[in-house]
Amino acid sequence: MRVRFSSFQDRGVYVGFRGRAILLARLRSSRMEGQRFEILIPNWTGSKEASTNDLVMPLESLPTWTSLKDRDSRLYNRIMETRLAEGGHLDPILMRDIRLTVDMEFGDAFERATAKEEYEIARMDEQRAYLEILAMFGRRYAKALGSKELAHVSARVLLKLMEEDGAELVRLVRTISGAVVKGAGISRDELTERLDRLSAFAAPICSLVTEDSSRAIGYLSRQQAMLEKLVERLRDYAGAREDEVGDAVRVIDLNASAFAAYVDEKAATIRAAVLDERAYLSDDSHVALRKNIGDERIRISFALDGWADHAERWMTVMAEDTQAKDQAIAAMLRDMPNPTREIEGTLQALDRGRGLMSLRNALVREMHSWSDDQLDAELAERVRRGREKPRAAKPAGDVDPSKLAKADLAIHKALRER
Repeated sequence: MRVRFSSFQDRGVYVGFRGRAILLARLRSSRMEGQRFEILIPNWTGSKEASTNDLVMPLESLPTWTSLKDRDSRLYNRIMETRLAEGGHLDPILMRDIRLTVDMEFGDAFERATAKEEYEIARMDEQRAYLEILAMFGRRYAKALGSKELAHVSARVLLKLMEEDGAELVRLVRTISGAVVKGAGISRDELTERLDRLSAFAAPICSLVTEDSSRAIGYLSRQQAMLEKLVERLRDYAGAREDEVGDAVRVIDLNASAFAAYVDEKAATIRAAVLDERAYLSDDSHVALRKNIGDERIRISFALDGWADHAERWMTVMAEDTQAKDQAIAAMLRDMPNPTREIEGTLQALDRGRGLMSLRNALVREMHSWSDDQLDAELAERVRRGREKPRAAKPAGDVDPSKLAKADLAIHKALRER
């Protein structure tokens, strides 16, 4: 949060390098003539006079500025290849895909296992998204159909019915699909095909756009949950403290809450679009729906980009001493994403004239003397060790993968049968 960027694109995309010097590096379209992309390296000095503390250089210059080793070198090369193929397009969703591909192909055993797990969870997210979207339509039409059971239908209900009463599942799915088909004026086959495409597209944000309070379905939904938990834990820690740490937490709280509220606003826009029957009337209208979701999904990904690492680092020091926690707050205050133009409206509604940026700048100068790189390196190492603990791949909401797949097949069959 060293300088106020004008937009998400101006702030750039978190890359995900592992090298200490480039740990927080971001990539954006270049402001320099003749260059396609440039790297921003956080280079905070604590200077009261400096208007910006980021080191900016052409992407091509990065290997000459610092040594890129192993995975970082592979990631850099893949970015160089991808940026040409994508014609300059760049967003956090694309960058995550690049990182996972590199980890799967060139990572060590842990990195490959983690990437494989992420792909498996993404596949199950897509299946769960299909059930959640169908259930959301059920709730949408419950009143019109005079059905009390549909008013409370959810993916978990559909899964439970699949286990206990297959015939009841078929009846319920046909009731839902019949209402959608009638409302949209399309065939069941067309509905099934469009729901397939829609669920794949909406999977990363499924919990956000289907009112699934678990926040468990879709990696962007889970990032939003981490951001919300971060705010909650910081509030619990700071309490009513009146020192600079208490002030810093209130600034972080205000900023993080503005980003979270912005994400919720964009999710509500997608939710309304998904439930609009007009979006399913033709291929053109459905393409327009997917474009709408795509645009809002990218805005959500930009808003959440960079917050997950701060949340992870804070969770690693929750059991540590007060000094470590206070220094972690100082590091977060310094490096957290700043409110760009897109967030300003939401921030102003929450801020009510308190002046987030001026408060933050004063606090950074005050806390600079006891926040140092040694702590940053220690926190980064704790996060790395935490990530390397063995984990078993689980689908969203701890649903059995085999049951999820069976329910997906059963519902597809029920949708197509009259």
